[in-house]
Amino acid sequence: MRSLVLLLLLLSALISRAEPLAQDYTIVFHNPDRERYVEGPGLVRLDDGTLVAVVPVVPREEWSKERRLTQSTTHILRSDDHGKTWQALADLPFYSAVPWMHRGALYLFANKPGPPTARNEDLLILRSSDGGKTWSEPVTLFKGNYWNCHTAMVQRDDRIYWAIDDLALGSKRGPRLVAGDLSGDVLDPKAWRISEPVKFPGAPKEMFDAKFASQSDQYLEPNVIEVNGKLRVLSTVKIKRQTTSNVCAVLDATDDGTNLDLKFTRYNSMPGGNLKFCVLWDESSKLFWATSNLPADSENTINVKQDNFRGSAGDRRFLMLHYSLDALNWFPAGCIAAAPKLSQSFMYARPVIDGDDLAIICRSSVNAPNQHDADYATFHRVRDFRKLAMNLRPEHGRQ
Repeated sequence: MRSLVLLLLLLSALISRAEPLAQDYTIVFHNPDRERYVEGPGLVRLDDGTLVAVVPVVPREEWSKERRLTQSTTHILRSDDHGKTWQALADLPFYSAVPWMHRGALYLFANKPGPPTARNEDLLILRSSDGGKTWSEPVTLFKGNYWNCHTAMVQRDDRIYWAIDDLALGSKRGPRLVAGDLSGDVLDPKAWRISEPVKFPGAPKEMFDAKFASQSDQYLEPNVIEVNGKLRVLSTVKIKRQTTSNVCAVLDATDDGTNLDLKFTRYNSMPGGNLKFCVLWDESSKLFWATSNLPADSENTINVKQDNFRGSAGDRRFLMLHYSLDALNWFPAGCIAAAPKLSQSFMYARPVIDGDDLAIICRSSVNAPNQHDADYATFHRVRDFRKLAMNLRPEHGRQ
């Protein structure tokens, strides 16, 4: 009996310690204007350890068409103390923007706010040589109705690969692979190529509730990764009001130096694949790591008060961390942060490696009207993240 009591006390102690990995956060940016909201933020680490955050703030849906062109702003901020405090650097007139580094310079993919018929348009590129304080004039790489937030990129052999959504395809919108030659003038449009879009192939009817059959399904927010030397795109999948969650689309990419090709391969399980996820390769652990939102109760959140979700049935309260050998089969590392109310969220996270830690920026609804229309960009730090992973590689020798 005494042994049973001790066991129950031990289990109780273990359960009581089941807390999020990085629930505490610092504020990167606060938007108090309830007629605008924080879009998907980005984060990079400069060579000297400085963290640079990119935070788009745009009009909410009710006022978007009238105000989008004049009230869309991307805020650039930096932290010199590992994310404890943040200082404003610049404000740029873009609907969305994604930062990345090359040879010590900071670059930005950006999208202009679009006219009433298009939320945003064109893919632009800018460069900063002083860590984000000042920027070159934007250069248009491709004209069209394109968008993405800060998702995974691949840089290898003086090439960079990223993927964007072609919103002009409407409900059949799909990703296009973008490739840049980094060996010369990165701001020269001739250094860039783009693939044809891949339309959404549709989902089997068994994957959605028949009462939502009239609604559209699509994929979006693609990540580009490299697996065993091959390029692959993993994309969020929204299926008919998200009646099937935790699914992503897998597309294979090829580049012969002239032609880019992207094709849908299959659907695959992905924790939180029904909302934006971000994949990160860690050379030290030889593992992929991913941030995503796990739905707590997908059956019931379909029918809850939609003001909390702004028309989205996805539950954005629980930001999770997973790891994988192949970016197809994922193991849980833990919950990064959890929001207690249905109107709150930690979502659209972007992780970067900062020594032994993961530095993470989130689009967060704290006192916002709903989960989607966030009022904050928050910063979280998962310490010693590699210790969260089990050894997934088999031992050699006889089994």
